[in-house]
Amino acid sequence: MILILTSEAGDYSHPRFVEWLHFYKADYMVLSAESIIKGEEAVEYTSEGLLVNGINLSKEVNIVFNRRWLVSAEIPHIINDDIFARDLKRNISRELYEFRDSFFHEFKNALWIPNLENFYVNKISNLSLAKKCGLLIPEYLITNSKEKLKDFVSFHKKIITKAIGNFTLSYTEDSYAVNPIYTKVVTEELIDLLPDHFMLSLFQRYIAKKKEYRVLYFNKKCYCVELLTQENDFSVIDSRRSDKSKETKEEIRLVQSSLPVDVSSSIVKFMTEINLNIGCLDLIQDESGNFYFLEVNPVGQISGYSHRANLNFEKEIVEYMIKEDQIKNEEKRIREIC
Repeated sequence: MILILTSEAGDYSHPRFVEWLHFYKADYMVLSAESIIKGEEAVEYTSEGLLVNGINLSKEVNIVFNRRWLVSAEIPHIINDDIFARDLKRNISRELYEFRDSFFHEFKNALWIPNLENFYVNKISNLSLAKKCGLLIPEYLITNSKEKLKDFVSFHKKIITKAIGNFTLSYTEDSYAVNPIYTKVVTEELIDLLPDHFMLSLFQRYIAKKKEYRVLYFNKKCYCVELLTQENDFSVIDSRRSDKSKETKEEIRLVQSSLPVDVSSSIVKFMTEINLNIGCLDLIQDESGNFYFLEVNPVGQISGYSHRANLNFEKEIVEYMIKEDQIKNEEKRIREIC
């Protein structure tokens, strides 16, 4: 069986995978965090295994496709915004995280996509590993010192700042998702406003980009999408932005593309080094034609890129999962005979 772990809110990729699983009449189950929290699934976990709706997943599951699930944002909103309510939500979160983490043990013999042990990546470590594997990276500085930051901007002239790690979206009372952290240019005027010491922050040399790419990676293959960010003023610095000045938010155009062989080879080497069998990588190309690695997300958005660029990335992954599920079922059958 193929188990899809996902979230009903925030993950817009898993429905495309489910469509292909349904098309191929695969043996699969979709388990969302919300369905467990709302009691829509009958869950029973004992020494005999994990049963969901009467199916013993501990015995049936061969493949786990993990789209990040059971995070605090999925826990029902507690109306009273006081210390007790916040503590209650935090404790509920901890209980659910313990249940979530038990899956890592229960399905330790299953094939996890992405690989279980490297599900949580470190952006800073990956920059140095990417460089080691032959990928160019922008020069960067993490500091809490205004003096060091001034030295950095004096040398590189133009710099940007971005989040050090992966952050959680904020939600308004009407469940509207807010993403407050974008890549921003750091001006000298902004630096002058900073205190001598501030919270640790990541700064990078600004690279004037000619092109920007999202690379969908799976099992040593690169599927490349070019983001036409330079067509619009609002997306020159950060491709995640849309044109908020218009009633209908204008988004950037995407087209199917390809990478030079040496860059693709370095990506495969890098992903092998960090032991990830799937991921979404961000790259930019400067005006001289050099490619720079920015970051990788094991569970980044897939379908928005795959569908608009006509890649059929989901189909390739589903076909692989079905094949591996059949192989593991045959191995189980042979062990039972022996």
